[in-house]
Amino acid sequence: MWKKSKLNLLSVLLLTAIMLVTACSKSNNGAESSQSASPSPSPTASGTASASAEPSASATSAEKTPFTFTMNTDNPNMNWSSDVAKEITKRTGATIKWDIITGDFRTKMNVWLAAGDYPEVINIHDNTLQSYIQAKAVLDLTDLIKEHGPNIMKAYHNDLSLLQDKNDGKIYGLLQPPTDKVNDLTQKGWIAIQTAVLKEAGYPQIKTLEDVHKIVADYAKKNPEIGGGKTIGFSNFGEANMLYNNFDSAARQYAGFANTAGYYVDDQLNARYRFFEPGYTDFFKFLNQMNKEGLFDPESLVQTQEQFTTKCNQGRVLVIFGGGSDCNGSLESNNMADHAYVWFDIVAPGKTKMVATPSKEANRGGEMWLSITKNAKDPARIIEFYDDMFKLENQILIGWGFEGKHYTVENGKRVVTDWLVDQYKTHPDTFWEDVGLGYARQMSTNYGAGFTLSDGDYAMWQYSESWISKTTSPVVVDTLAKYGAKTQSDLLVKGVEKTYPRTAGKGTDEMKKFNTDAIAEWGKTLPKFILEKDPAKLDGIWQGLEKTLKEKGLDKINQAATQIYQDAAKEAAK
Repeated sequence: MWKKSKLNLLSVLLLTAIMLVTACSKSNNGAESSQSASPSPSPTASGTASASAEPSASATSAEKTPFTFTMNTDNPNMNWSSDVAKEITKRTGATIKWDIITGDFRTKMNVWLAAGDYPEVINIHDNTLQSYIQAKAVLDLTDLIKEHGPNIMKAYHNDLSLLQDKNDGKIYGLLQPPTDKVNDLTQKGWIAIQTAVLKEAGYPQIKTLEDVHKIVADYAKKNPEIGGGKTIGFSNFGEANMLYNNFDSAARQYAGFANTAGYYVDDQLNARYRFFEPGYTDFFKFLNQMNKEGLFDPESLVQTQEQFTTKCNQGRVLVIFGGGSDCNGSLESNNMADHAYVWFDIVAPGKTKMVATPSKEANRGGEMWLSITKNAKDPARIIEFYDDMFKLENQILIGWGFEGKHYTVENGKRVVTDWLVDQYKTHPDTFWEDVGLGYARQMSTNYGAGFTLSDGDYAMWQYSESWISKTTSPVVVDTLAKYGAKTQSDLLVKGVEKTYPRTAGKGTDEMKKFNTDAIAEWGKTLPKFILEKDPAKLDGIWQGLEKTLKEKGLDKINQAATQIYQDAAKEAAK
């Protein structure tokens, strides 16, 4: 769970609890420093960002009585010995003693609940929080926030409705506060092409799948082997749930459907499983043709991420589809940076790309709560601590570290230092804990991709343009420039934004069971579809899937999903 706070957080999905079995795939981008790393200055030299309008927290630290509270984490490397942690203690008086979870996170939370020996503060999933509420194990924070949390109130624009429990209206935890602006530069297209292929073809326009097909076929013909192995045209990994995640993602994006979990939602908020919407199978038909030509890797349907990564690291895979991670970092380390990838966004001819308007709020039901348990010795003091952490200068400390060490300010914007980039390159496994920049979730500050603070700058360093530019290989930078882009996000097709009602966590047990069955049947059908030799049989294969799901209650589930979307829209309009 704690790894999700690292680079490339996945975007949260609507109807998360019902639909997708998401996978955590860490990006393997190499870190490239344009200047030599500078020695680390003293962290106390500039502990407060100049952008803050608040008085220095250090100036009032004498008023903060030292205290310690316990908190859970499943990060085995979490500590309170970093310079950032020491500065937090200096500013607030607080020290956190970590209660490290080993094994399954939710199981441990339930064991703690049964025994009553949970920490004073807990990070907790939405469904597990409900169990703690029913057991009266967590405190109602409503009055505590109003009495001791002026900065918390300010962060939520004096509207705590986002935090209120749907059953009794009380507040049992904090979520990251809303932001005024979202600008996610980490977004990218769904189909990645090797820079070597693009260079060989003279950097042609990439607007259609046929554009991709042509340059891949030409390159594979000229280079039947790479590094002693057979050249592979199109590949990814499809072991277990990743078959659905990677292949469905590609089909959805090519068809131009918005990311509304497994449903297609029309303008009247009628929701239907997207499997059978016009255009959904177009990408699968393309893969069927690529398979006939020997350009599709059939092992993609079953291979593990490790097996795929081995091929990718050898520079043999010309195109990756479906999103997820590439192997640019490893290729650069293996002196094969010319085989790195650039991600393109392609929408089928005649289709319009629909985009869900980025939420400026936490995804309730999809993110973790920060709750105070009845074991807390001084709940008011804990709320005061978190209120301190909601001050702008402390949000900058959590999200960026120290000015002069972790970042500098250039033209009014925070810029990561080459020292920070070097630290990430040299010890990525413990980077977050060693440099003290792994506390954002525990402080419930803005850690969402592209979220900004009240000063207009990014809340977290890893989503900034400076970090992306300094950790993108020169080959990729040069290739992007050929297409008039600075980041991968610049290559995204501009879509039509639409605001969809928030529906996370609203599905029934019946819908969840159907979804599991539907994905299983989809997973049986897809390999047959892609590997079928007679194109005249393809539509019939997919119609067979629809018939099977109708027999399992597809129409009823679509009606239930429609009701959820329409009810959520009415609720939002109140």
